[in-house]
Amino acid sequence: MQGSLTPLSVLGPQADDERHRIREQFAAGVGARETLHALCELADNNIRQIFGEMLRVHNAPPAGLCLLALGGYGRKLLFPYSDLDILFLFGHDKAEQEFRPLIADFSRTLWDLGFRVSSAGRTLEECKRIEEDNAEFHLALLDRRFLAGDSELFERLDARVLPASEKTARPFLLAQLHKLTKERLARYGNTIFHLEPNVKDAPGGLRDYQASAWLRQIRGEKKEPLSSSAAEEELAFGAVDFLSAIRCFLHYSNARNDNTLTYELQAAAAERSLGVADRVPRNAAEWMRLYFRHARTLNRQLLRYLEQKTPVPQTLRQRFISAARSAKSAPGVGKPFAVRDGLFEVLDVKELSDRAVLFSLFTEAARKGVPLSRRTERSISYVMKHPELPTRNADVNWPVLREILISDYPGVALRPLQRLGLLTEILPEFSRIDSLVVRDFYHRYTVDEHSLRTIEHLQELADSADPRDTHFKELWKTVERRDLLILSLLLHDVGKGMPVDNHVSGSLEALEGAAARLNLTAEEKSEVHFLIGRHLDMSATMQRRDIFDPATVSAFAATVGTQERLQRLCLLTYADIHAVNPEALTPWKAEMLWQLYVATSNHFSRTLDTDRLHAHDEVSVLEQVRAQAGRPATEDVERFLEGFPRRYLAVHSAAEVAAHFALHQKLCAEPVQTELHARGHSFSLTLLTADRPALFATIAGVLAGWGMNIVKADAFANAAGVVLDTFHFRDLHRTLELNPSEIERFLGSLRDVVNGKAPLEPLLKGRESASRARVPKVSVETSTGFDDGSSAHSTLLEIVAQDRPGLLYDIGSTLARLACNIEVALIDTEGQKVIDVFYLTEQGKKLGEEKQESLRQALRAALV
Repeated sequence: MQGSLTPLSVLGPQADDERHRIREQFAAGVGARETLHALCELADNNIRQIFGEMLRVHNAPPAGLCLLALGGYGRKLLFPYSDLDILFLFGHDKAEQEFRPLIADFSRTLWDLGFRVSSAGRTLEECKRIEEDNAEFHLALLDRRFLAGDSELFERLDARVLPASEKTARPFLLAQLHKLTKERLARYGNTIFHLEPNVKDAPGGLRDYQASAWLRQIRGEKKEPLSSSAAEEELAFGAVDFLSAIRCFLHYSNARNDNTLTYELQAAAAERSLGVADRVPRNAAEWMRLYFRHARTLNRQLLRYLEQKTPVPQTLRQRFISAARSAKSAPGVGKPFAVRDGLFEVLDVKELSDRAVLFSLFTEAARKGVPLSRRTERSISYVMKHPELPTRNADVNWPVLREILISDYPGVALRPLQRLGLLTEILPEFSRIDSLVVRDFYHRYTVDEHSLRTIEHLQELADSADPRDTHFKELWKTVERRDLLILSLLLHDVGKGMPVDNHVSGSLEALEGAAARLNLTAEEKSEVHFLIGRHLDMSATMQRRDIFDPATVSAFAATVGTQERLQRLCLLTYADIHAVNPEALTPWKAEMLWQLYVATSNHFSRTLDTDRLHAHDEVSVLEQVRAQAGRPATEDVERFLEGFPRRYLAVHSAAEVAAHFALHQKLCAEPVQTELHARGHSFSLTLLTADRPALFATIAGVLAGWGMNIVKADAFANAAGVVLDTFHFRDLHRTLELNPSEIERFLGSLRDVVNGKAPLEPLLKGRESASRARVPKVSVETSTGFDDGSSAHSTLLEIVAQDRPGLLYDIGSTLARLACNIEVALIDTEGQKVIDVFYLTEQGKKLGEEKQESLRQALRAALV
């Protein structure tokens, strides 16, 4: 190697200079395609020079070894921080042994020059075999390209060895590609509409395009995934250029192979109008709509190829002519569409120009739950865009739309209606939220995607095995005027795309136009108006009020008015929460929603619950708890349960109550009892002890001191003054997960601080300054509010604020300092926003106006 130092020593600075030049040109407006090719050429030149130098230094002829570029590098699409996928191909086993020192020096030198190398080695004989557990390697090998070394060895591989093995393995490779692709799409919820999409791997990303190319190539078609028309081909190439520009921008901005298009980088890309020829600055929402249109192009192309069973499809025009001839030869035979292989296929394309016929197809899809094939969707799109047949019966009225919305599977029809632009013909208001990104870091999807998912979650209830859905199945099956519920879901968030301060008022404004155009009756409009106007009420009530307080139920029932409205509003709330993100509808939220539904339904039936538990009245609960706890004395269990809020039994199972009772029995031996359960990367902590000043704040402080982020909490007290607090928290630094021995030290620390044996302040040192130094992605304005009307015995304090470690401690210690007693605490987190509600008393009474104002000022200072 010593002889190679002089020539190689200049390659490093040269490579750095060339990388800098390429980056500067990209920043100045050079296209992504040119940038990728320039980076590829830089890598190629360095690889060839270094490989040649290695051969010279090791005094080795190249015979028996060649270098191949694979994957994206093989396609000459090398992104700034992507790996160089290189295959070392050996002519035989002996060559592999002989060249091992050379390859080690070669790879090390590439790394020293700033190239990230991902390499593999195979002999020619090994390449003949298909490794069934390594399909990714064989797919990458489809994009092989000669780099350096023994060119005759490459020719043998490329012309004789691989074509035969790939042809034999075609069914296996197709099956594996289908499997890998569907698994990837499923990881991202099978939707392109993510608020912070991964431009490489998410649906609609660059990997969709490459999967399309591989599908065609394995089937023996052209290597480039050309579409069936020149226009579609142009759209696909334009989409690849647009996403490639974004991926280059992300790599340069992050200085690593990070392909997530974050909120911050969306704004920066929009400001320079990245990927758009006019270079006119745009706001992030406008620019993201361009992104989603391009992503939709690539995703539709991939889904069409995944669905394809014949290797050579007809063009749309050929299919149109063929279908028209078939219809002439067999006129009037049944409907112009039929189900084939579980999908609706069109038998007579020309009939699609009649909107009555077209919407009868969508109605059948909604009734049967059978999707349209991609071929059918493209046929519809072709008819809509070409003038061969004029549109007939163009007006689609409410009775036609109602047939779709009232069906068991409305989402099966609404999805293609949206993709084809027909939904916005009927409801132009929906276009306001097309691909709309709203940045709250709680919703995962664009507004239109969220709206459609609400409907899909409802239709999935009928066959769901999810325990969260058990109670809601029957509601969906029996709900009256399902059409009004689905229409409300389509319109409930359109206000987010309107220039209004409150999206609900915007959605109600949009309803006015939709109701007039659809000619809804006054009663129908009134019901939809109620559901849209109140679509947040049930969620807010169950999360921010004690739903086992009769005053809460009474106030909510007065808002709803009727059992029928309650049923529709409950289903809407279920769907709205479920569609926020996959984790939003927790089992706890599902249960609280159902409990509020039952309590309100009971209110309508005049069977109200009482506020506090009287244990001797809970015979069934007592027996269940005693059975779980090993048959203790009934009086002991009654003494434990007496005086807890009714909410306690609603949020804890009999087994959990029995476990709490067991902790209660140990209080004499140890005055602070704790129980910790791990749930993935999060934990659930239960603490049972006698009430004492600032207890809630102290527990929250210990958790903050250990770096735990509290996402939900409940606080209860029984008539004997025993407090049971439950905290759900995330271990931000994975301290307890990676170091199980720390769990006992953590619980010991908690017990010592609560018992007054150890101070809290040392734990909190450094945490506050570190947490406040981090700039949040989404800013949440702090607000505090008091409510004396929702509870007969307490003043409600509601706090909305930016989530940060230690926040709950700051709130709790402020309440304790001002002698406010926490009767019930409802702690919840939505993304980076906390919504905390406390039922407070002072000496057993509601807070006076003066105390409320003092508390407001103290909290304002504490939450800055």
